[in-house]
Formats: sequence, C-alpha cells, structure tokens
Amino acid sequence: MLCQPVEDAGAERAMVNGVEFGLLGPIDVRVDGRPVPIRSPKCRTLLATLLLETGRLVSVGRLTEAIWDDRQPDNPRRAAQLYVTRLRALLEEAGSPPLISTGSDGYLIEAGDDLVDLGRFRHWLLAADRAARRCDPDGESTALRAALRQWRGDPLCDVPSELLHRESVPGLREQRLRTLERRIDVDLRLGRYAELVEELRGLTARDRLRERLWLQLVTALHRSGRRAEALDAYHQGCRHLAEELGLDPGEEFQRLHAQVLAGTPTAPAETVGLPPVPRQLPPDVSGFAGRSAEVDRLHTLLHTRDLRPGGAPGILVLNGTAGVGKTALALHWSRRVAESFPDGQLWVNLRGYDDRATVTPEHALALFLRALGLPTAQIPADLDGQTGLYRSLMDGRRMLIVLDNAGDAEQVRPLLPGGTGSFVLITSRNELSALVVTEGARSVRLDPFTTCQARQMLAARLGRQRIDAEPEAVDRIVEACGRLPLALAIVAARAVARPDFPLAALHRQLAEAGDGLDRFASPDTAVDVRAVFSWSHRTLGTPAARLFRRLGLHPTPELSAPAAATLAGVDEPRSRPPLDELAAAHLVSEHAPDRFVVHDLLYAYAAELTAEQDPPALRDASQRRLVEWLTRSALNARPLLQPSESEVTVPVPGVPPDVAPLTFSAERQAREWYGTERHNLIAAVELAQARGFDDLCWRLAYATWVHLHLTRAWAELIRTHRAGLRAAERTGDRIGQAHMLSGIGTAYRSTRQTGLAVRTHQRALEIFREVDDPAGIATVLSNLGAAYRDAGEHLRSLRCSRQAYALERAHGETGNMSISLYQIALTLTVAGRPAEAVPVITESLEIFRSMGHRRGEARALQAAATAHSQLGRHGAAIAQYRRAAEIYRDLDDRWYHAASLHRLGDALRTAGRRQDGRVVWRQALAVYEELGAPDAAALRRKLRE
Repeated sequence: MLCQPVEDAGAERAMVNGVEFGLLGPIDVRVDGRPVPIRSPKCRTLLATLLLETGRLVSVGRLTEAIWDDRQPDNPRRAAQLYVTRLRALLEEAGSPPLISTGSDGYLIEAGDDLVDLGRFRHWLLAADRAARRCDPDGESTALRAALRQWRGDPLCDVPSELLHRESVPGLREQRLRTLERRIDVDLRLGRYAELVEELRGLTARDRLRERLWLQLVTALHRSGRRAEALDAYHQGCRHLAEELGLDPGEEFQRLHAQVLAGTPTAPAETVGLPPVPRQLPPDVSGFAGRSAEVDRLHTLLHTRDLRPGGAPGILVLNGTAGVGKTALALHWSRRVAESFPDGQLWVNLRGYDDRATVTPEHALALFLRALGLPTAQIPADLDGQTGLYRSLMDGRRMLIVLDNAGDAEQVRPLLPGGTGSFVLITSRNELSALVVTEGARSVRLDPFTTCQARQMLAARLGRQRIDAEPEAVDRIVEACGRLPLALAIVAARAVARPDFPLAALHRQLAEAGDGLDRFASPDTAVDVRAVFSWSHRTLGTPAARLFRRLGLHPTPELSAPAAATLAGVDEPRSRPPLDELAAAHLVSEHAPDRFVVHDLLYAYAAELTAEQDPPALRDASQRRLVEWLTRSALNARPLLQPSESEVTVPVPGVPPDVAPLTFSAERQAREWYGTERHNLIAAVELAQARGFDDLCWRLAYATWVHLHLTRAWAELIRTHRAGLRAAERTGDRIGQAHMLSGIGTAYRSTRQTGLAVRTHQRALEIFREVDDPAGIATVLSNLGAAYRDAGEHLRSLRCSRQAYALERAHGETGNMSISLYQIALTLTVAGRPAEAVPVITESLEIFRSMGHRRGEARALQAAATAHSQLGRHGAAIAQYRRAAEIYRDLDDRWYHAASLHRLGDALRTAGRRQDGRVVWRQALAVYEELGAPDAAALRRKLRE
C-alpha cells in the first residue's frame, strides 16, 4: 500500500535487512531490532557524515573536516582510516553485514534509503507529491504524516560537528517544518479544523515568529466558527512579529484578517511548497534491450556523485559514434532514475551535428526557463542573463538534465546548473574532454553492440522463438548492420512488418543493397550503415519513399505534418499514410501529435538521397514551396499578436495554388504556433538566403519579427533580419531593405544600443521616403522617436512621433495612431510636461480599448498613471496602475504584472497610504523573487526603509 504506516514498514525492513540507522534525532543504530550504542563522538560524526551521503563516495577531506572541524590531525587520511576501522568493527560485532566500502579517495556506506530514517522521510514526501498530483488529499495527508513520524527530535543532536550543524542541520530542520506546514494545509482542505486548533496553539507557542503557523491557526479558528479567537490569534501573531522582528504582517495574513472581520468564508488552503515540476523526458524506447551492463554502470556513476543540495552537480558524458544508441540508452536510464530527482527532469535535443539546425545555448536556456515556470516575456535577451537566471532558479533543486546530441563543450557549458544537487547527462559523438578537465565530468564511451547484445535487442523486438529458429541468419544480419542499434532497429521494424518472411531472406535483401554512399561508414565498424538505410528505403511504398527523400530538404530534422505535406506537394490527408509508413519503419518518430523528428543520421542520409535521385528543379520547387508556406502562415499569424497593426504593410504576391498556408482565429493559437515552429522559422530564413529565395527571405524575417520581439529574442531577430537584408540588397528590393533595417533598429533599441538604433532607423527612413511608402515612413518615425527619447533628445522625439501620427491619421491607420500617441505622451511625461501628456494618452487609451488590444490598453494605463502622478492626482494614478496590473495578470504576463504592482505601491506611498503601499510592494516582490528579476533588490531596499 502507498501509505503503509512507517512503523510497520520499519519492522519488516529490520527482519529482512537486519540493520537500521537514524539521523533525525540522536544517532540511532539497530541490528535485528536491538540498539547498538555508538559511544565515541567521532564515530557518531563519521557515521552521520556517511549516512547523509548514503550510496555516494565521501572524500577523506570531507570526513576529516566533519570530524575534527578546524582542529585537523597531523595525518588526516590515517586518522580517518582509524575511525572507519573502529566503526566497521563496532557494527559488524553487533551483527551488521559489511556496509562501509573504501574508494579511491574516500569511503561510502551502502545503506538503502529504506534503512535510513532520512531516506524514508524523502520516500514519503515523493509519495505525497504523487498523491497531490492525482488530487488525493487523504493520501497526501497520510503520506506526510508518515514522513513526519520518521523524526525523533532535533537532527544529529548528539553529533559534535560544527560543519554538519552549519551545513546540514538547518536544511533538515526547514524540510521538517515545511512538511509540517504542508500537512496542516492539506488537513485544512480536508476540514479537520478542531483537531488542528490545539496542535497549532502548541506550535505557535514554540515558534512564535513563524507567520505561516499563525495564519494556519487563524484559518482553523475562523473555519471552526470561533471568530473572536481567530481575531485574538491574529493580533498575537502580529505583536510577536512586530516586537521581535520589526515586521508588519504579510499580505496574505492581512487579507485573512479582513475576511475574518467581514465574516467572509475563506477558500480551502492550497498545498504550499510545490514549485513547477517539469517532466520533459520523451517516452522510453520500445523494445530496449542489450545494454544492461551500461545501465548498471550509469547507476554506479550516479550514486558516487554528490547530489546534496548545495553540492556540485554530477556531469556524465555518454559518447559514441552516430547510431550507436546513445539517445535510447540515455532516455531508458533517465526514466528508470527519474524518481530520484523529485524536482523534475529537463531534456533538450541540441542537434549539435546538424549545421542547419543546431540549437543555440540561448534557445535551449529559453526552453528550460519556460519549463521552470518563467514567462517567455521575462527571459533575458543575452546569454549571460539567461545563464544566471537559470542557475538561480535551479539552486536548491534536485533535477536531472539530459542534453542530447551535444556538439561541443561550449554548446553545453551555459546549460550546466552550477552548484546544485542535480545530475547532468550529456550525449555526444565527441568525448567533450574540455568538460572532463574544467567541470569534473565523467566520460563513458558507448560502443556498438556485441553480437550477444544485438541478439538480445532483436529478441526483444521479434521474439525469442523467431531468433532461435534462424541463428545463422540473425548473426549475418547483426554483422551486416555493423552491430549498430539504429541499423538493427530499422531491420527489426521490417521483420516485424513481415512476420512470415524468413530472416535469411531479409539478410539477402540487405546484402543486395550493396555498400554505396561510403561517407557514412563508421570508423568503429567495417560496415557501411547506409546499406541498411538504402535497403529500408527500397522497401517503402513509392509515396513514402518520395516523402522520406523530401525530409532531407527541410531546414531542420523536426517538422509538422502540414510541413511534410507541403514538401511532398500533396494535401495533408494524402501525406498521412506515407508518414505513418515511415514511422512504422523507424525512419521517423512522431514525438507529439502531428510533430515528427528524424534521427540526425537518417536526416543526413535523406538529404544526400534526394540530391542523388531527385532533379534539381524538383528539389528547388519543394524547398521554395515550404518557405512560401511558412511565410504565408507566419504572415497570417502576425496580426493576431499585434492587433494595432491594421494590415500587413509589405507587398505580397498572390498565394501559389500548391501552397495551403495555415490560418488562425485567436491570439493564443497564433502564439503557440510561433513558439512551436520558432526554430524552423529561423532556419527557413537562412535556408531562403542560401538557396536564393530572396523575395521570400526578407518577407519571412518580417513575418517572424512580432514573435521574436514579444519573446525578446534579440539575437535571433538581428540574425534573421540581417539575412533578410542581404537578400533584399542582392535583388535591389528597397522596400525589403527598409523593413529589415526597421526591425534591426527595434532590436538595437531594446538592447540599449541607442546610437545604433537611431542610425539604423534613419537609414530605413531614407529608403521608405525614397520609395514613397507612407505606412513604412510612419512606422519608422514612431520607432525613431522612441530611440531619440532614450537618448534624451525630447524635441526630436516629439517631432518624429507627431509626424508619424499625422501620416497615420491621413491614411486612416487607426491602430498605429494609438502607438504614436502613446509615444508622444511618454516623451511629454519624461520631459516634465505631464499636463500635455494626459489628453494624448487618453486618446491612445480609447483607441486601444476600441480595438480590444489589452496589452496596448495596459501600457497606455501605465503611461496615464505616471502623468497623473506627476500632476499630484494620486487617486487617478492609483486606479490606473491597479487596472494595468489586473490586465497584465489576466494576460499571464508576470513581470509586467509585478512592475505594475511596484508602481502602484509607489503611488500609494506618495499618496500617504504607506501601509497599503507596503502590502502591494510585498506582492510585487514575491513575483520578482520567483522570476529571479533584478528589480527585487531595489524593492527590498524600499521595504527596509
């Protein structure tokens, strides 16, 4: 049973294993249920240090520091050895099996988690997490109670080690208290108010400064109908916080007080302490077999690493040739150990060996930061900022990070989590020796299967009976495939599809495929793996074989079903059967509905195959059709992300008859499509430039601008627009050049390169004037006005923004008028002319509202509030900041929501409502801290004033 009482479980373990250890109180050792006294303080310290790292090697240096603190013996290694010998003898004399092993530079104790109270405590916390995720509060409460029953007192209370009491004990105490608070929250949800009241009275008497306990006590009293006692408990808690810490009650506690005063029922408490837990590992490999020794080795390496919170991350590089099964092994092993990482698992395919689709560290970090709960808009633009924020969010978490297909150490290094208790598994064709030298990584080489391993894999997929019936044919197939798992998987898929076909006949077909295509010959085997690919390709039906070749024309190995149909030149329903055939043959993998990925080796093979078998005109037409489809789809999505843009302002020819672009009905749908296709869109811009699709290149860059701008992907924005600029310059397309320069200018301004922004916008403005494009002129004038404002040139800023507004009004561009009015009002406010700004921003606000442009409305409200605040109209400013914060909250834009609350707090303080301002500041600070935003430091200083 999931929630078996821990005492019963412990008794069962004692009978089976004979020995148990306790850390969560005085050191406790029992053999067959009998206590074993450890009278030597140094032996207790040694045992505690080893048990805190159960199953992991503890260095001699760590042991001697824990035992002797700053009074080190003359010969630390000899002294440690002496006490290890004493402890071993003491345990074994009491009847314990040998548990302490000697390593190269330390010792480890092999005691499973079920034999140590700390391990059982963590086990029950995982059980509670599982119960919470299946919405089982009774099971969650039972598991949390079982976790708390592991505690017998203050941890390590009889261990005289300053190091352990400084580094380990505080964290253990906090874990217990957070677990207790979580259990109480769950019991509040279950309505156990009466029994909680007395428990909480005792807890608050012992820990008067723990605000959460006071909040829980007030909640239990209020829900029990004991309103007067709830108010009295609230005032007691506030008095202790004020007298002993000088703190006001937090916003949540104050809100609860207001509910008690009003007699308002409170909502059931939510479970606390559960940050986002990403579970990103792809599904396990079907029919995985043949790598049991390698799996065991990975287990050994994992358990000899330091996985303590605050310890160095374990880093393992799994290297080997293409197709040797690195990814399959990594995924299979990762899924087996996933529960050892309660804070989650992150996974990314870095595509390090595909020049057309390599994932940059910036892109990978953005994926990880979003998985950790950070909104896209709050992800820093630069690599250093992303890396710092990532490591801050990872600090204290115990997570597994899988970096698949890494090209080199520089691609990987920013993705390492730093000083945490996490484990990083990297797969690569290279050894990544730089990580071994500088980061202490371990490197494990994965070789092709032995013949025995290959037979195990084929048996797992084809059945033992079929393998045993034709042993000679099996061995020939194994050797023909070079014992490479990828090649064997392809052959096995063919054999599964034809269960009555003799394996000897399959081998004959494979041999007849010949070697050809020698560039794919593995240095580790005399076999050309492409012979397997060639044979598999020949067994496909004509539509599937044709589509497989077309996949080599796609700019990345991952694509959607509509993109595959576009490459093939057919409608989507007709492309589905060939895609299913390719998936059944293990030539593609459908890793998400209608999303397919091709192994990098097969992807490269498909590219070479289409170059050999398909005429240049057909390849050119397929790629142009794909880029056209992406461009038209992105142009259809762009207005939904930027409602103020009334229409696409670039000239676009009619849609070709063989292109069926996607259409979008809602902003969320468009945003999700951009996010999913982001990597393909960027790669397609570069493909278009390389292939000479110059007219499409700059238009696709233009179409992706809004997504890259909203997600603050400045490096990608500049890269795509520079490619578009080169394409437009090559054909003399002046309108294209102007649009590309305009986009680059916005990125320069957003990255505070004001001088470059001004000069780039000026170049764009010259071209738009040359071609007499009023909409383009107005857009660049508005952007140029913002850049001048950043440079402190307010008169020039106003002149540009007003010229933009006049042009937009003359041509009926209502949506863009709202932006120009917003820019004018901002500049007037910054220039100290708020009275003039108010009517301007009011007009902008009305336009945004009439369009239903909520983000624009929030921006205008903030600008209006700033102007009103300068005029001393504090009531209006407070109302507008509050409304802006509500809109950003509804949009789930957490940083802007926090920034609006920050400004609202400022306005409340200016209006003399100091206490209200502090409440709002605390709300903003909580979000800032959760996001790792640098704004938190300034707000903390305000709160201390």
